[in-house]
Amino acid sequence: MSASQDKKTRTQQRAEGTERRQVAAQKKAKEDRKSRIRWILGTIAVVVLIAGILIGNSPLFYRQTAMKVAGENYSVADVNYYYNLAYQNFYSQYGSYASYFGLDTSKPLDSQEYTMSDEFDTWADYFMNEAKTSITQITALSQAAKDAGMTLSEEDLAQIDEQIASIGENAQSAGFGSAAKYIQAVYGNGVNESVLRAQMEKSTLATNFSEQQQASYTYTADEIKAEYAEHADEYDTFDLTYYLVSAEVVESQDDDGNDTSAPTDETMAVAKKVADEIAATVKEADDAEAAFAAAVAEKGTPTPVYDDEGNATDETTPAEVTTAEDTAGSNLSPYSFSEWAFDSSRKTGDVGVIEDENSGYYVVLFEGRDGNTYNTVDVRHILISVEDADEDGTISDEEKAAAEEAMKAVQDEWKSGEQTEDAFAALANEHSQDPGSNTNGGLYEHIYKGQMVPEFNDFCFADGRKAGDVDLVYNESTGYHLIYFVGENDRYCDYLAEQLLRNEDFSAWQEELLKDFTAEDCFAIRYAG
Repeated sequence: MSASQDKKTRTQQRAEGTERRQVAAQKKAKEDRKSRIRWILGTIAVVVLIAGILIGNSPLFYRQTAMKVAGENYSVADVNYYYNLAYQNFYSQYGSYASYFGLDTSKPLDSQEYTMSDEFDTWADYFMNEAKTSITQITALSQAAKDAGMTLSEEDLAQIDEQIASIGENAQSAGFGSAAKYIQAVYGNGVNESVLRAQMEKSTLATNFSEQQQASYTYTADEIKAEYAEHADEYDTFDLTYYLVSAEVVESQDDDGNDTSAPTDETMAVAKKVADEIAATVKEADDAEAAFAAAVAEKGTPTPVYDDEGNATDETTPAEVTTAEDTAGSNLSPYSFSEWAFDSSRKTGDVGVIEDENSGYYVVLFEGRDGNTYNTVDVRHILISVEDADEDGTISDEEKAAAEEAMKAVQDEWKSGEQTEDAFAALANEHSQDPGSNTNGGLYEHIYKGQMVPEFNDFCFADGRKAGDVDLVYNESTGYHLIYFVGENDRYCDYLAEQLLRNEDFSAWQEELLKDFTAEDCFAIRYAG
């Protein structure tokens, strides 16, 4: 190789070496940049995670706006309050029957399918919708109240103070370390006394305004009469005795080869024959009710007797009639004989045989219909509850005696005083343990038959009852009631009709009001519930 060629080769090698080193250096720099970027991103993720944890456990997190309605912001905590209130209202209404609606109170609501309609996917969706509806209505009504110049009275504010104070007492009895922890456990994350008070005040204002609006409507006697007549079948009460003669179920196959179980024309005809025989016996008897019971015991299907483990034994008991006394027509509507019972020509002693499709035939004895023409009554009362002090699930003689002694002290105070209605009202506010009336002098208005426990009801509607009468009654479930009879009020039929008219007019008014109010979900709504 010549010197010039050798020089050329060395020059090329140096150039290539330099290029390789440059390429390697560039590659390393690029990898270093990627590494730094990954480190930076990872650091940011950790910081965000830590911040999320800190914010999620901070009151600031629950103050984020989750919903807006007509210019008013509702935080995550506010929405949680209405969400949990909707859940509590549902459970207090249905309690142990919640499972029949498909609600398992031991599982997260967002993991349970809502099966009562196709409108919602989960129970969480349902309660969130309930919360949204409440927030929208309360916003509309409270704004309308403010526009009308309405404010909360000192009494309203005092009642809210009492409710919040009672929450503190409940916290202690429930074993919570503080009222704040109890409030959050009951009403949801982020809800504190400030949130609770603000929403209670807004709800109270909305309620006061809605009551004022409803009370503003007036109706003539003819309008009230016509309204009740339209709903008489629903609100009149009925006395009936009935029995279903069930048709024998026959196993068969349908056209597609599927097994079915249902009565046939032949078994329905047999049931009809038995029903007609029972009806004939009742029609011919002087004592229709007794004859009805005897005929059903003789010709009806005996009822199997089961042992303690739920297994059928060889024993049976005779079939029995079902008696409905003072039963509202609305409760009879599901029965196939309701149209027969509602017939305006129906009279006491009528006996009917009515088909119950694919089931059998009802035999029905019509014993009376009442149009609720009696007068409702107004009373004041003082309640002293019997407390299960040892929490053993039963009321001992000692626990009952303690309540009786407390009531006797109240009764002695009444007897030693002026014995006026105002004096009784003052005692009720001071001593009564009934939260539904111990802030309004123990007053209950427009009491109707069957509304109160039996002993209370018997006092209210006893023959010859007059204003100023006072008596002490005891009920095992509720305790001791000292009752002051204020007097009679509107006829129950008129009261019912007037309430229907008010509700109809108020609903129409509220529907018009709500047209301008729409709840808007915000980003933080995902954290509510």
